[in-house]
Amino acid sequence: MSGRGSRSRRWYMNIILLLVLTCMLLPGCVPRSHDRVPTPNMGVRPYRINTGGLLQDAVERGTLRIGIERDYPPFSYHDAEGRLKGFDVDIAEEVAYHMELNPEFIEMSWEQLLPGLSEGVYDVVFDEIAVRDDRRQLYDFSHAYMTSFPVVVVRDEETRIRSFSDLKGQRTAVPIVGSYRDIAEQIGADIREVQHAEQGARQLMEGAVDAAVMDNLSAANLMLQFPDRKLRTVQSSDHVYQVCAAMTKGNNDLLAAIDNALLTMKSDGTYAAIWEKYFGSTPSNDQRMPEEQQQP
Repeated sequence: MSGRGSRSRRWYMNIILLLVLTCMLLPGCVPRSHDRVPTPNMGVRPYRINTGGLLQDAVERGTLRIGIERDYPPFSYHDAEGRLKGFDVDIAEEVAYHMELNPEFIEMSWEQLLPGLSEGVYDVVFDEIAVRDDRRQLYDFSHAYMTSFPVVVVRDEETRIRSFSDLKGQRTAVPIVGSYRDIAEQIGADIREVQHAEQGARQLMEGAVDAAVMDNLSAANLMLQFPDRKLRTVQSSDHVYQVCAAMTKGNNDLLAAIDNALLTMKSDGTYAAIWEKYFGSTPSNDQRMPEEQQQP
């Protein structure tokens, strides 16, 4: 009798073990660490639709992978010790910290930057990416963390060039990336390509060019860092660019977490401190953070 009871118990235990093993093999029975929800500081509701996986992967790794250009001062560059610095670097780094993640920067050339995003090399790009309709078809964009517009920079003693239209036929330094080349071409300027605004300013001071077209923030940084160069801006364009972080479509939780971090940085003073470090003053009305100046 006791033997039959023992065999019966073993039979029931075997059945239970078989059921447990079967459940473990079925999808959805065992929670994965990959499905961990973000922390409350990320600004994302813990009960949400899984939209793309990038935020969950970042939480699991403990890092936010950030794509950034190698050499585009003052937004990204290497200092004398080889350390990655710049306005975009500081902004992205603080976004990661506000999300309770460690920043992991992956440096690329401008031409490889957005393709690398599509290929999953990193989670987000912080690199002076201006919002355009063609880009919106491929990527999602955060709130704008800055706005910029083109300006003409000349030497203090320059009298011939007072506006964009005066650039016609004049030797004009223009960055090889961005839309500034199109502006200079339409005017009929004698275009001299440079890698970035700082290189254009050097050529301007050396007399190799007559003017330089750059964004207003690069001009402000140059005049802050090198006040002895005796440069000035003579005209600003009416075209304002919204600069945002870019990520692949379908990651609404990551987008919400980054937006929340940017807005928190504005309210706790982090954003203003970074701005003053690179541009020397608080943002003007044209350069306000996103909830004050909405994207189009």
